[in-house]
Amino acid sequence: MSSEAAPVRPAPIPDAPSASAPFPPVTFTGSVGDLVDLVQALSFCRDVPSVMAVVRLAARALSGADGVTFVLRDGDLCHYADEDAIGPLWKGRRFPLSTCISGWVMLNRQPAVIPDIYQDDRIPHDAYRPTFVKSLVMVPVRADEPVAAIGAYWATVGMPKAEEVALLQAVAHSTAVALTNVQLYESLRAAVAESQARADEAERANRAKSVFLAAISHDLRQPLQTMRLYHNMLSERAANGRAAVAVGAGGLPNAAPANGLATALDRKLIGGMGEALSAGEELLRALLDVSVLDAGTVTANPQRFGLGAMVAGLVSAVRGDAEKAGVEIRLRTAAKTGPQAALDVADTDPVLLKCVLRNLLTNAIRYTGRGGRVLVSTRRRGRSMLVQVWDTGVGIAADQLGTVFEDFVQLNNPERDRTKGLGLGLGIVRRMARLLGTSVTVRSRPGRGSVFSVLVPCAPAAAGAAADPATPDGLLPFPRDGQRPAQRASDPRTILAVEDDALQRMALGAIIESWGYRVITAAGSDDALAALRDAVRLPGLVISDFRLPGPLNGVQLVARLGNEVRRHLPGIIVTGDTDPARIQEASATGCVLIHKPYLPEVLRAAIEEALRGVDEGGSQAGDGQAGALDA
Repeated sequence: MSSEAAPVRPAPIPDAPSASAPFPPVTFTGSVGDLVDLVQALSFCRDVPSVMAVVRLAARALSGADGVTFVLRDGDLCHYADEDAIGPLWKGRRFPLSTCISGWVMLNRQPAVIPDIYQDDRIPHDAYRPTFVKSLVMVPVRADEPVAAIGAYWATVGMPKAEEVALLQAVAHSTAVALTNVQLYESLRAAVAESQARADEAERANRAKSVFLAAISHDLRQPLQTMRLYHNMLSERAANGRAAVAVGAGGLPNAAPANGLATALDRKLIGGMGEALSAGEELLRALLDVSVLDAGTVTANPQRFGLGAMVAGLVSAVRGDAEKAGVEIRLRTAAKTGPQAALDVADTDPVLLKCVLRNLLTNAIRYTGRGGRVLVSTRRRGRSMLVQVWDTGVGIAADQLGTVFEDFVQLNNPERDRTKGLGLGLGIVRRMARLLGTSVTVRSRPGRGSVFSVLVPCAPAAAGAAADPATPDGLLPFPRDGQRPAQRASDPRTILAVEDDALQRMALGAIIESWGYRVITAAGSDDALAALRDAVRLPGLVISDFRLPGPLNGVQLVARLGNEVRRHLPGIIVTGDTDPARIQEASATGCVLIHKPYLPEVLRAAIEEALRGVDEGGSQAGDGQAGALDA
C-alpha cells in the first residue's frame, strides 16, 4: 500500500457580508493611523499656513526626526517658510534653487537621502555648520511639477530607515493634494469675491441711477406740466374757433388768419403736439415709477380696506376704455355666504395693490382684440382672496411666459407701436407685487387668451375696517364749517394757487381763469399766507404744489390756511412725488392728491367736485376722505 499524500484543498472563500449588515468600525493604529489623521486634518485646511502647520508636526512625528522644514518654491528661490526642530534652522530665509538641497530636489523631481551632510557636495556646508543637522531626507511636494519640499533632519550621522523615507514621501503626497485643494479653494473664493464685487458695483450703479431719477422726478415733471397746461388752452381756443397767435422774432406776432379763426392746419398742429406730449408724459411716468421702485424709496403700508369696492371701482373706471376698444368687460365676485364666502376686508397696501390691478386691467384690454372679452373675478383661497384678470386676447407662448415681466419686453410688437404700450407695465407690476409680499402669476394659451392672478391677504371675516390712519406730522383734522365762526365772507369761485415754478404758476393761473374762476397766485407758503391776509374775500379752494420753499409743504400749508380763516378749507395737492406716504399725508387733512404730469381735465374735475361740496353744504364732500387722482 502506497502512502500517497492527500490532496490539499483550498480554503473556502468566506461569504461577503450582506448589504444590510453594517461594516464594523475600523480603527487604524501606528503609522497608518497617523497618516489617516494627517489626511483628515489636511482636508480642513483652507490656506497654505494651515497646511504647513499641520505638515511640520505630522512629518516630525512620523519620521522620528529631530527637525522638519517646509520649503516653498518662490520663483528661482527656495523659501524656508516654516519649521519644527530642536534648534533653529533657516525659517524665513531664501536661497537660490541651485545652492541648496531643497532646490536640487525640486529641480530634479526626486527625493534626496543623505546619511552624512559633510560628505555630500550638494550641501552648502557653511549654511549647515551653525545647526545641529548631521543627516537628512528631503522629498519634493508634487513630483510632476514640484511647488515645495519637506525636509527631515537628524542630529546624528546615519542612514534613515526605508520606512521613515516612505512615510515622509506619503506626507509629501498628501501635502500635494492639500495644496491643490487650497489653490482651488482660493481660486473659487477669489471668483466669488470678484463676482460679488461686480454685482455690488452694478447694484450701486443701478441704485444711484434710480435714486437720481427719483430725486429729479419733480424737476422733470414741471416743464411737461407747464406745456400740458398751455396746450390745453391752445386746444380750447382752437375748439372755440379762435386762431392761436404765435410770437416770432423780436417778439412780434406772426401772421394769423385774417378772420381770426383757427384753420384746419392749426387744429392739426395742436393735435399732433398733444399726442407727442402724451407720449412723453407716459414714458416719463413709467420710467420714474420704475426708478422709484428700484431705488427702494417706496415701502408697503398695509391697511385694512374693502377689497370688493376697490375691484368694482377699478372695473368701472376702465369700462369706458374697454368700450372704445370694442371689448366687453365683466366682474364676477365670490359668493357672499357659505364656507368659501368672500373675505371683503383686505390687509395690504391699497395704493400699490390698486396700481397692480389697474396695470393688469389695462394690459388685458390693450391685448384683447375688438369683440373680445375681459373678466375680472374674485374667489377665496384660505385666508386670502384670489383676484384674477381673464382675457380672450392673443395669448402668450409657453416659452415666453417668463419674459413678459421684464422691462421693455413687448410680444407681438416688433415695430414698437406706442399705442400698444411701452413694455414697462408688467415690470412695474412685478416690483409692486414684491413690495406687497406676493407675486403675480400668469397662465396662457396662444390664440385663446391669458389669466393673471394676484393673491391678496385679507383680515379674518369677523374683523372690521381699520381705524383711520394716524395724522402725520402732528396735524389735526380740519375743523368743519359751522364749528368755528368765519371772520370774513368766502368766495367759492376764488381759488388760491400756490406754485413755486414761475412758468407753471403763470400757466396754472391762466388755465383756471379760462374756466371762469378768479385766481390768486402765490410762489410759496409765505406768499400764500400774505395773500390770504390781504384778500377782501377768502378763497373757497387752495391748489398747491407739495414741495414749496420754506418750512411748510403743501399739505401743511392747507392746514395752516384753514386755521387762519377759522374754517375748513378744501385743498388739492399736485406733486411729482410718487411716494405713497404723500397720499397718507393728504388723506389726514381731507385733501385730494393729483400726480404730475396730469391732464387739465383731471384738475378741472377735482376743482368742480371740491367746490360742489362747498356749495351744497358748506363743507367738502367726502370729509376726511382723500385719494390720488391719476392723469
